[in-house]
Amino acid sequence: MTDKVGASITPGTTQVLDRKTNKLVACDKFTCPYAIEGVNHAPYAANGGWVGVVAAKSPPKVKDAAYAFLSYMSQPAQSSIDVTLGETGANPYRISHFKNFDPWIKSGMSFEAANNYLGAIGVSLNSSNMVLDLIIPQNQQYIETLDAIRADFLVDKITKEEAMQQIEQRWEQITNKVGHKSQRAAYRASLGLTQ
Repeated sequence: MTDKVGASITPGTTQVLDRKTNKLVACDKFTCPYAIEGVNHAPYAANGGWVGVVAAKSPPKVKDAAYAFLSYMSQPAQSSIDVTLGETGANPYRISHFKNFDPWIKSGMSFEAANNYLGAIGVSLNSSNMVLDLIIPQNQQYIETLDAIRADFLVDKITKEEAMQQIEQRWEQITNKVGHKSQRAAYRASLGLTQ
């Protein structure tokens, strides 16, 4: 199966929504400042990074063991193998993962496939227009709701209009339960914006 698939950055569009008019408008240097050759790409950083932590109140032996484990997993020797295995769920994250093709080739990829795959991920990660996960309280409820409705839409159980209406209604229910003001504040803070 070598070289039977390819990778690319997330498809883009030549139009974006003008929030003032609620209409699609053509991309230009103002409406799509990060467009590539007139196409606005917004790569999605799903689950935008894993972290390892060591609880401060843990006994010293536990702290040392946790640190040793996290260090082992993130060092180039181990992480360079882990990112080539689908079952780990790890994507390339170190510069060495993008520059050293040997682990990719040893995993069964050709040089061309590895270059294509890593190139697409690299362009996405370096995009100034990257879309991050929703980082607000109850974010998982929003995503689970979206996934369930999207699944119904994809198997033709509901129309596009019904899907959009259901998403809006259910997300509004979640937001009402948590609180509009607090959700807005959390969302703006996640973007680095002031209240």
